[in-house]
Amino acid sequence: MSRFAPLLTLLAVAVLGGAMFTLNVVNSPANSTGTPSAAAPQPAAAAPPPAAPPATSAPPAAPAVAEKAYAGRSAGNEVTVAIAVKDGRAVGYVCDGKKVEAWLEGTLSGSDLALKSKDGKSTIAGTADDKQSFGTVAVNGKEWPFAAKAASSPAGLYEGRAQVRGVLNRIGWIQLQDGSQTGVWNRGGEEVAAPVLDPNRLDGVVVDGVPVTVRTIGGDDAVIMR
Repeated sequence: MSRFAPLLTLLAVAVLGGAMFTLNVVNSPANSTGTPSAAAPQPAAAAPPPAAPPATSAPPAAPAVAEKAYAGRSAGNEVTVAIAVKDGRAVGYVCDGKKVEAWLEGTLSGSDLALKSKDGKSTIAGTADDKQSFGTVAVNGKEWPFAAKAASSPAGLYEGRAQVRGVLNRIGWIQLQDGSQTGVWNRGGEEVAAPVLDPNRLDGVVVDGVPVTVRTIGGDDAVIMR
């Protein structure tokens, strides 16, 4: 055996050991490229913005008139219109003195009037102030402009009721400032012209032998909606 054989063997072992050490160092997690040896501190999460306050609707405007009644006609005299307001509430009645009539209710917000019937098919939209009311009235699919003056007694809106043989009879009257009167008598669903009302004798109306209870309608009065 050559005398250099043991030396060559030792040299080979040393080279192999060095290579193994280098490989272990390179592959160590602490020395891997792009991987920190310890977790880097993360920035604190930003606090969420404060919640916006809930949206609130603006309160209705104060009514331009505290209490008032109006009576007038459509532009072509097709129907008579009466409106009564009080503390922002409004009641209205529209009739032609024959068969067309509608009771309505709604509001007066600022100077804006908005009323409708129970079925929504009849409406009054317009304005009102201390002297008059203007707007548009719609009944049974027909629409007309109207004008109504502030009414002083006995002008205004009246309603009468009577039970006749178990059937509700209901009468609406509109008295204009010039003394003219329009009304419709509803006899259990059948509409006919109303009997004449004397505003100075509200207990003087009788239908089919039965006295009718008549009252003046104001803006805060409850009425039967139709």
